[in-house]
Amino acid sequence: MHVFRIVLFVFVFLATNFTLLAQTTSFKINGKILNETQQAIADATVSLVNSENKEVAKTVSTTNGLFELSFNVKGVYNLIIKHTGFTTYKVAFELANKDFDIIYLVSTSQTLDEVVVQSKQNLIEVDANSITYNVAKSITAQGGNALDALKNAPGIFIDNNNSITLNGKQGAMILLDGKQTYLSSREIVDLLRAMPASGIKSVEIINSPTAKYDAAGSSGIINIKTLKSQVKGFNGTTTAGISYGVYVRQNQDLSFNYRNDKLNIYGSYNHFFGYYSYLYGSDRIQNGKTYDSFTDDVDKRKKMGARLGADYTIDNKNTVGILVNGNFIFGGGITDTRTDIGLPNSSTIDQTLKAINDYYHQNTERYNINLNYKYEDTLGKIFNIDADYGFYEKGAGNLQSNIYSTQNNVTQENYYRTLNGAKIYLKAVKADYTTNLWKGKLETGIKYSAIETSNNSRFYQVFNTNEVFDERRSNTFNFNENIASAYVNYKKSFGKWVLQGGLRIENSASEGELAFKINGKDSLENIKRNYTNLFPSFSASVKPSENHNFSFGYSRRIDRPAYNDLNPFVYLLDELSFWQGNPFLKPQLSHRFTFQYAYKSNTIVSLNFAHTSDFSASITDTIAKTSIVMIPRNLGVQQNISLSLTQLYTPTKWWDITFNGTVYHIQNKISFDQYRDLNLKQFAGRLNIQQRFKMPYQVTGEILGFLNSKRLIGGNQIMKATSQIDLGLQKNFFKNSATVRLAFTDIYKGSKAYSTQNFEGFYMKNYSYFETRQLKLNITYKFADSKAKGPRTRNSALENENGRIK
Repeated sequence: MHVFRIVLFVFVFLATNFTLLAQTTSFKINGKILNETQQAIADATVSLVNSENKEVAKTVSTTNGLFELSFNVKGVYNLIIKHTGFTTYKVAFELANKDFDIIYLVSTSQTLDEVVVQSKQNLIEVDANSITYNVAKSITAQGGNALDALKNAPGIFIDNNNSITLNGKQGAMILLDGKQTYLSSREIVDLLRAMPASGIKSVEIINSPTAKYDAAGSSGIINIKTLKSQVKGFNGTTTAGISYGVYVRQNQDLSFNYRNDKLNIYGSYNHFFGYYSYLYGSDRIQNGKTYDSFTDDVDKRKKMGARLGADYTIDNKNTVGILVNGNFIFGGGITDTRTDIGLPNSSTIDQTLKAINDYYHQNTERYNINLNYKYEDTLGKIFNIDADYGFYEKGAGNLQSNIYSTQNNVTQENYYRTLNGAKIYLKAVKADYTTNLWKGKLETGIKYSAIETSNNSRFYQVFNTNEVFDERRSNTFNFNENIASAYVNYKKSFGKWVLQGGLRIENSASEGELAFKINGKDSLENIKRNYTNLFPSFSASVKPSENHNFSFGYSRRIDRPAYNDLNPFVYLLDELSFWQGNPFLKPQLSHRFTFQYAYKSNTIVSLNFAHTSDFSASITDTIAKTSIVMIPRNLGVQQNISLSLTQLYTPTKWWDITFNGTVYHIQNKISFDQYRDLNLKQFAGRLNIQQRFKMPYQVTGEILGFLNSKRLIGGNQIMKATSQIDLGLQKNFFKNSATVRLAFTDIYKGSKAYSTQNFEGFYMKNYSYFETRQLKLNITYKFADSKAKGPRTRNSALENENGRIK
């Protein structure tokens, strides 16, 4: 912690002294930019142009519409202000200290119809550091959940084991409106399934994060941004839909927003009701026997979510906000597994195991409250404080039967009951400071988070007359982790070059406590860790001409184990296969290099390389002679190199094409134990093409197709190629206030997954299909009061939420 205190002192010193060093200009020009309805216009481009039509100073307006420029050479200059959806403002004046007071920009349209219609926006937008997938522009994504939308984003793949990969590599950090979730990959997937795609504005993919971001995420950052209206007055959107695959499901989403000069209140509610079907299985050869298993899994849980927030503008420089949200998943479920046991090269079945898991109780609750204060002035100084408190609780009750039989009779019956409970308490505080310094931008900040988890797992053997507590398979596991971090980041332009460098320091102190019984006696194991890591980052970009941009980036990243992956409790699928956590799991560390080329805003080429030590993955291993366990382990070293191309193309005015292709190579140098070393190498690729058509009668059509080649996932699992095609139609009604969308996804069930894994004495083939072929119908209606006015497009509305990290 000594190093952290030093960085904290440096932060305080910078925050109090750098402002004085930065003020060296002679003349200041300032003002405030409003639209016709007195609403501040953020991110307007403000330029100072001399008599030779050369730009000598430039800035953008703040969220409050304020701007300030500085220059020290006298003369006559033009002040030019531009913003999408408004006519350009231009005025000539003699350079001096000048306050323009209020400058009004005139909207190209002022009717209510324009309030509810967004300006033209590409499905995918690219810049030097990120790729943005605008979910709100996709027809096939609407009516589904956030997970469905994420699968369509360029470079992202989600397999049937809930593993999220970015450019072929696992370990992406998922943010919601710039905020960490602190959940495992499986819990994140459950959370995304409970969020409607209609409430998502965009998915931002950051391949080379700066020191400002938490160091988590060895393959980059995926930031999911939700919608938030900037229209003045009361307005909102409601979406109702129905979908059918194997089961019928109903979805509902309602969001509202009220905004005046000082106050903005917003909220939303959503739900998904209906069953979900999952079919999966495995065929394996183990110790001279075959085990052919098939599972029919029906998820009966309901998914609901809500949020309520408010922002209050104290004055031109100070804003406070509060946001409360909750997500709820509850209901039953059942898995029906049949395993046929025999001999290789024989059709004779020696024995059959039928196991049914009746999840008669399942409940997940997630709450989070965020308090935010932000100071922003016209000199480029920004001070932001966030305080967060979160609570996560999950409980489940399961009754499992295991019945062994031959062709003639039942040979053995075993029954078990498991009761699992988990609670996670999250506390965090974060402060960030930004200022202009030496004609560049300095960012610095500190963060402290405290996580407390409590897990209680009880296992019972069930008999006709009683239930007996099984101490061998029961435990309580508590895990506490405190992370203190600080960072500094500096960015400056040198002509056509932009250089950025930063350093982040993180100290992690954790303690895990495992309590269990052995022969009726209490036993306790403690695992303590305390480590400090430095995470440098650097990037350089150059724009040799208006249409070309080259950039290079380096960052060191870390992936800490998910809290539930540390719990050693055993989850049975049946008596022959189960899942288990690993309390000795260590973080994995990565060095990541990124090179990117962008042409205009239509083409982007990225080359990424990552070297990961203490590489961890969930593997399938053998237990005794007849059973298998799926368990996360640190396996060794992974190297990943990928090349991706994103291309936007418009063949005609009625046809838009978005193409994304990625090819990558993975090498896993791993060891299961001292006797099983593997060196696996695999080339793979992914293609994604999304086409939009303007059709007769003002109908818009969409075709989405993607192809994933044969690939290496996890530690040693080889997955066969998969593909999918989605179709969608959309039409607006009632002066664009209502929208009807019809989509048919995975029309030929190409997303069925097949994979294999093997080592000496063991071979397993896996297969799975999750209900992806669906017919979805959704109706969206946008409403606003008669006084609602606003700019046609406010694409930066959620940018200011990006710093609100726990």
